[in-house]
Amino acid sequence: MERKLTAIMFTDIVGYSRIMSSNEKRGLELLTNQDDLLLPIIKSFNGKILKRMGDALFVDFSSSINAVECAISLQNILKDFNDGKEIEHQLLLRIGLHIGDVLIKGDDLFGEGINVAARLEPLADPGGICMSQAVYDSVKVKSDFSAILVGDVALKNILAKYTVYKIPSFYAEDYIEPLNQNQKNDFQINYKINNIKKLPVPSRSILNTSLIVISSYVMLLLIVMFFTFVILKDNKISKSEIINPKRLIVELKEPNNKSVFYVKELLHKETRSLIDSNKIDDMSQDSINKIIRKDLNHLISNGSINYNSQIIKKINLSDKLKNKIKSLQLAGESSLISRLLLGQIFYGSIKENPESSFEVFFKLIPSIISDIEYIIFNIILILMSIYCLAFKSIKINFNDIRDVDKVLEYFVEQMGFKTPVIVKRQLIFKPTLFQIFLWGSSSIKARIDGNSIYLIGNIPIIRKLEKMFKSYEV
Repeated sequence: MERKLTAIMFTDIVGYSRIMSSNEKRGLELLTNQDDLLLPIIKSFNGKILKRMGDALFVDFSSSINAVECAISLQNILKDFNDGKEIEHQLLLRIGLHIGDVLIKGDDLFGEGINVAARLEPLADPGGICMSQAVYDSVKVKSDFSAILVGDVALKNILAKYTVYKIPSFYAEDYIEPLNQNQKNDFQINYKINNIKKLPVPSRSILNTSLIVISSYVMLLLIVMFFTFVILKDNKISKSEIINPKRLIVELKEPNNKSVFYVKELLHKETRSLIDSNKIDDMSQDSINKIIRKDLNHLISNGSINYNSQIIKKINLSDKLKNKIKSLQLAGESSLISRLLLGQIFYGSIKENPESSFEVFFKLIPSIISDIEYIIFNIILILMSIYCLAFKSIKINFNDIRDVDKVLEYFVEQMGFKTPVIVKRQLIFKPTLFQIFLWGSSSIKARIDGNSIYLIGNIPIIRKLEKMFKSYEV
């Protein structure tokens, strides 16, 4: 399959949807009249019908002159046909002309030429012709016709503006198409989809998104946990820093030196009574550890272990530790001094130096990840993130190219997205704050090619649109 540059004509019967909805017999008569009048003329100008869509015709011409002269001949023939007839019995046509590329595959039409010609046709007057600059330039000195410059026009869902010319109608200037109150919703029961195909996603597939989400989530979780711990971390004794709980109780129960006795006397009276009583033998190690650690940490918080005490000064400390304590005294870090001294007093029962944030943090990780409820919660959160952040891409082929614009515009509007903007040759529908909150959605990227729409967006959004397309289809 190759695209070819050709002259394209798109014709449309004015008011056909309204006529069919009110008088189907009259609508079918119009189609018969159209075939009888138009097809012989199209054939005489070597035109080839690419596709019929109800009342609309897509015609291919190898020559732009043939396309323009055929269009003029069609409108002249229809002028004679409509002469003297009441409005409801007239066959009025709008014609759009453009030179562009075309690709045909079965019932599907692709190419820039298809898109532009279909959107020039509605700009034509009833009984008139609308053409692009490319057509006008190619025939203006070769054919006898008079066209009016309209100017640069932004065509619906076309990425670039086009300079447009019109050949006004010679017989339907006063025609006013009756307003159909249900016209806005006509497509809900009229449009037909040929098929919807899933396409490979150019970026953020489920696999790629999974790798990004899982790695990012784990890193973020670790960072948040670590910095939270660092902020909350103080100089108190952690559970893991009591390396020999039994020995600690024995030392406090029967102090073997004055420094241990000094610490014991600083404990709460209830704690001392518990240590000296027989009840402590019946308690679990965790309970004992918790009670003693709570009281010792109270001493640390208050900076109760005073280095200037004569009893504490008799502890055999290294020069390095002495210098460190002097520095902490100058900095007013009484709690850390108390913690360091407890490590020296209960050497072998409590770690000599406080554990770093890294040490305590990495000791906590196994206990955190062994929590089943915590794991399930994180798995659900990760899966939801992947589902909401991964992209899905689909291609929707319509039977009638005229349905492409109105269906896309209507459904995206119903989903709550904003008017599209053009970025890098794509239509970008940006979500509202409500959409971001509801779906966690990013923008929908759309590209229209002939009677096909290519959509890329978050999985939940594209699935929702896909269901809407199918549910409203005839």
